Amino acid sequence: MYLFLTIPKKHILWLYILSVIFNCSVSNSQGREENSINEINNYLEYSPIFSSSGQVSKNDLNNLMEAGFQRVIYLAYNNQGKALLSEDRLVKDLGMQYIHIPVEWSNPRINDFQLFAAMMQQSSEIRTLLHCQVNYRASVFSFLYRVIYMGIDIKQAKSDMESIWIPDLIWKKFIFEVLEMNQISLN
Repeated sequence: MYLFLTIPKKHILWLYILSVIFNCSVSNSQGREENSINEINNYLEYSPIFSSSGQVSKNDLNNLMEAGFQRVIYLAYNNQGKALLSEDRLVKDLGMQYIHIPVEWSNPRINDFQLFAAMMQQSSEIRTLLHCQVNYRASVFSFLYRVIYMGIDIKQAKSDMESIWIPDLIWKKFIFEVLEMNQISLN
C-alpha cells in the first residue's frame, strides 16, 4: 500500500531552500572544523597525538577540544605578546589538561625542557598541543622531544623545526646542551 502526500508548490520551494541552506551549513562547518586547527599560527602536526603551534585563541581551544586534544602545554609567560587571558581556565573548562611552563626567551633552561618531557611522559598517549607565542620555543622543545623520546630521525625533526624558524645562537646552544646531556650528536 502506498501513501501519497500532496504538498503545495509554495511549501516545496521552501523545503528545497531549507535543505540547500542546511546542507551548505553542515558541509561548511565540517570543513571549518577540519581546517580551523591548521589555521592556528604556525601549526605543525608531528603525529596524531602531538602538535605544536603559536598562540591560540578561545575559538582555537574549542576547535582543539572538538578535534580530540586532551592536553595543552604553554611555554611562554602569560603576560607577554598576545597571550590569551585566562587560558588556563578556558582549557580546564573544556575538560582538557593545562600545563604552563614559562620559558624565558633569552634564557631557556634545561630543567624547563626536563619538566616538559616529564609531563609528556606522564601521559604519552593523550593528544597534546604544545604552544608558545609563535611556535619558536615550542618547535625547539618539539624537536628535542621527538629526537630524544620518540626516536624520530634527527634530520626529519630538524627539517620540521626549521620550517617554522632557524634557531638563533641562544637556542642553538640550548639544543646542543640538551642533546649532549642525552648523548645525542647533532651531526
